[in-house]
Amino acid sequence: MTEQVRIRRARPQDGPALMDAVRRIDGETEFLGVPGEPHPWADQPAAELRRLEQKGRGAVFLALDAAECVIGYLAAFNGHFARNRGAVFIAVVGLREVWRGRGIGTRLFDAVEQWARAQQAWRLELRVSSLNQRGLALYHKRGFAIEGRIRAGVWRHDAWTDDFWMGKLLQEPDIAPASEPERMRRASMPTPQEPRLLPPGVRLRPLRAGDGPVFRAWDRRLSETEPFTMKLPGEVASVAAIEQDIADTGADPRSWIAATVPGAETGERMLGFASGSIEPRFRMGHDAFVCASVLPEAARGGIGRQLHDAVENWARDQGARRLTATVPGPDRRARAFAARLGYEEEVVQRGYCRIDGRSIDRIRLGKLLPP
Repeated sequence: MTEQVRIRRARPQDGPALMDAVRRIDGETEFLGVPGEPHPWADQPAAELRRLEQKGRGAVFLALDAAECVIGYLAAFNGHFARNRGAVFIAVVGLREVWRGRGIGTRLFDAVEQWARAQQAWRLELRVSSLNQRGLALYHKRGFAIEGRIRAGVWRHDAWTDDFWMGKLLQEPDIAPASEPERMRRASMPTPQEPRLLPPGVRLRPLRAGDGPVFRAWDRRLSETEPFTMKLPGEVASVAAIEQDIADTGADPRSWIAATVPGAETGERMLGFASGSIEPRFRMGHDAFVCASVLPEAARGGIGRQLHDAVENWARDQGARRLTATVPGPDRRARAFAARLGYEEEVVQRGYCRIDGRSIDRIRLGKLLPP
């Protein structure tokens, strides 16, 4: 009976039971992981839940039956920085087959929405298969609206299928000021088509061990001068944390690329950076997420295109069939640049972040690659 089902937040000691439920539910639905697929938390689920709790970057909610067995779960994560911390992504919702259609999914959403509102979140968002009629019905009932379609987002039934991106606003977007701040207006101005060759002295190379100081200096400079970056100067990572991230990129260094120029007095200086990451899940393992940023003073030198092309070539070598990227909605320069690179705008994440007192949309972009 559903009245005997209890919803509560997961604790570190729930890790093994949660992983067991994940494996069972994956075997009962076509819309989650492939049965037997390794889960990123499988090795240390208790440690991962503890880390999530300590950092305050999300929550996992469990549905428990009368015997305290996990019959369902929902995992949600908020943005990493002050500007997007109020955007909560519901990464996964799973429920044992025999318990579906009894209102338990609704109760899991009640729990995550209550938690999100307590965190002062301003939006919830999720991704759902265009074929998942039961899920779509639940999400519409909960007040979510479709914000766009991700083309060929998932491999299912031996074919590429589309996903929908859905969002729900928990707070009304702030009213934008009558005129944009000058630094935003400059950044959103159209830019001429950039050259395809690097300026003299600039080179592209993999980010490597020991680059922590030069990367941190670049990241801080970017956060101080680029109006649409998510990261504020005080949120720039320490050198030690950056070095750890570099070490964690794995054996293929081509997924993290820096554009550098020698300095007469200060040594090598970074002008730009690009990274690529392949989705770890089997159904989405053809999708590479691409991120590229260049300092404003170097934006017209062709560096951004060269960085992006390097990461795209890496993604193609990994077998990627599509690229995904994001840009701030008001940044017309970035949107025009992405269009020239072959991206199409697929999703508008309404009120995704807050910058200088304004609610800013984020655009999710997709580029399909030929086989």
